[in-house]
Amino acid sequence: MFENNVTRRGFVTGAAAVAGLAGLSTIAPGLASAAPETNDQHRESEFTPEVGALAMMTFQKIDGTPVYYWRSNRGNTTARNWQATDAFYNALVAWIRDLRSLSSSYGSISYIVSAGFYVNKAGQHGAGTAMDLDHVRWSGGNTISPLDQAHASGTASVRKRYLATEAVCRRRFRYVLDGWYNADHADHIHADFGGMPVRAVKDSESDTKFVQAVCNNFRASGLAIDGIWGPATTSAFNGLKSALGVTGDPHTSSSVWQGMLSKIATKGFANQNI
Repeated sequence: MFENNVTRRGFVTGAAAVAGLAGLSTIAPGLASAAPETNDQHRESEFTPEVGALAMMTFQKIDGTPVYYWRSNRGNTTARNWQATDAFYNALVAWIRDLRSLSSSYGSISYIVSAGFYVNKAGQHGAGTAMDLDHVRWSGGNTISPLDQAHASGTASVRKRYLATEAVCRRRFRYVLDGWYNADHADHIHADFGGMPVRAVKDSESDTKFVQAVCNNFRASGLAIDGIWGPATTSAFNGLKSALGVTGDPHTSSSVWQGMLSKIATKGFANQNI
C-alpha cells in the first residue's frame, strides 16, 4: 500500500474490488445509486468496525499526511486509527495529491482533521466509503476549517478557500455535502462514493448548491442557494464556464467536470474572482 502504517482488516465475500488511482470512476455495485447522507454526526464509539464488516483497512495517515480527530479535544495531534475500504483509501490518496498540487502555493499539507471515515451505521460511512473533513492546515500557515463553519465566514477569501477545498473533493467523490447543503453539514464537508462517476448533475441538490455558491462567491451572481437548477443558475453556470475557458459538457463528461473543478480550486486558493 502507500505507507508503512497501513494495515488490513478481514475480508468478507462480496467486498468491493480495489480500484486503482486511474479507475476511480468505478465503484461497487449497489453503491453507485446511493443517495447522499443527511444523518452525518458521529460518536467515537461508532468508529470500530463490527465483526464481519466489509473489507476494511486501517490507516493513520493519507499518503503520508497525518489525519487527526478534534471533536473531543481540539488541537489534538495524537495518532489515530481510521478505517476505510481499500478502494476508498486509494481515492483519498488521489484526492490529497490533487489538494497538494492545486494548493501548492500554500506549502505542504501539515495535517488534516476528520470527523470520521468508516462509522458503524448505515450508508456510505457504514460501507467504509465516506470522509467527513473538518480542517486542513498547510505549512505556510493557511488553514481552512469547515469545523468552524468557514462557508459562512464574513471574509471572502475564506469562503473562496472553502469552495476551492470542496472543488478538490468533488474531483474524486460524487456526493459532496457542504455547509450550504443543510445544517448537519455546517461543520464539515462530507465526501463519498455514492453515485459515481463524478459530474455536475442538474437535479442534484448538492451539486446545484455548490454551483450556486461558486457563482455567488467568485462572480457575485446573486443567486438564491436553493438547490434548484433554474434559468438563472443555467445562465450563471454558462458564464462561469466561459470565464474559465471550459469546453465540453461537465454534465455528462467526468473529465470536463474535473478540469473545471481544478480551475475553480486554483482561483479559490489564489483568492481570485473569476
